[in-house]
Amino acid sequence: MKIAFIGDVHGCALHALGAVVLLQARRGIRLDAVIQVGDLGAYPSPERFDESSRRFWREHPAQDDFFRLLDPPPPVTEGVRLALGQVPPVLFVSGNHEDHDWLASLHDAASAAVVPVDPLGAYHHVACGNVVEAAGQRVAFLGLIEVPGKMDLDGSAYARLLAADPGTVDILITHDGPYGMSQDRRGNVQGSAKLLDLIEHLQPRLHVSGHYHHPNGPRRYGRTTSYALAQLVQPKATRWDPEPINPEQRVAAGSIALLDTATGDFEYVRDGWLAEVGGDSLDLAGLATA
Repeated sequence: MKIAFIGDVHGCALHALGAVVLLQARRGIRLDAVIQVGDLGAYPSPERFDESSRRFWREHPAQDDFFRLLDPPPPVTEGVRLALGQVPPVLFVSGNHEDHDWLASLHDAASAAVVPVDPLGAYHHVACGNVVEAAGQRVAFLGLIEVPGKMDLDGSAYARLLAADPGTVDILITHDGPYGMSQDRRGNVQGSAKLLDLIEHLQPRLHVSGHYHHPNGPRRYGRTTSYALAQLVQPKATRWDPEPINPEQRVAAGSIALLDTATGDFEYVRDGWLAEVGGDSLDLAGLATA
């Protein structure tokens, strides 16, 4: 079976669907599951944005796509329905840029660990600490990040997974990465010490994360091989890169990955056709019928 993984989306929800539709078509494969590693940008309205998401949104029109999913006009409805006729709905975990209260209210209303967040059912949120079967794999989900004084992992969810027996999870999906995985621009060590402990305890075959916006891996922790994904659509420019870096809003190489569950082969997708998924307003229906 095949599982596609998607890096940080930050609202570019139609780009994500378009990328996995093309992945399946261009590779001539069938995807059995699609999993996104957090920072989908799941907010019910722009008024609920945190400050960094609001700043990012000003220069990133495609971030509106998540809101278009919540109240889809006919072209979006057509595109999403065509896409979901070809690929599975996307399972995702919380990042640090979501409306966590809103997501919790959806779970409370449904009394379920996995809930759709949009009326077309394109994206399903998995509450932290749950293990879900996907493509024959036992997949554990743990979102948020560990940054002292700002945000921490969900304590009860973390404890629940830490209490599980080693080897009872095949794939661990987190938003943050394990401590020591990389360094920031100032040379500070990145990653979560708690996640490192969890990986070393659970020993899943595979760990996949996001948050740091660049491919990172493979890294090995005993039986576990760990990877981090790039941001799906880089902004047009940043405060560190005032010159345009992605003016055409194309999907980035290394932001999508593919797992063959039978062989264990994991690869970052860097195919040239990724550049076909772009623009401030993606024509998903056109991609899905091409």
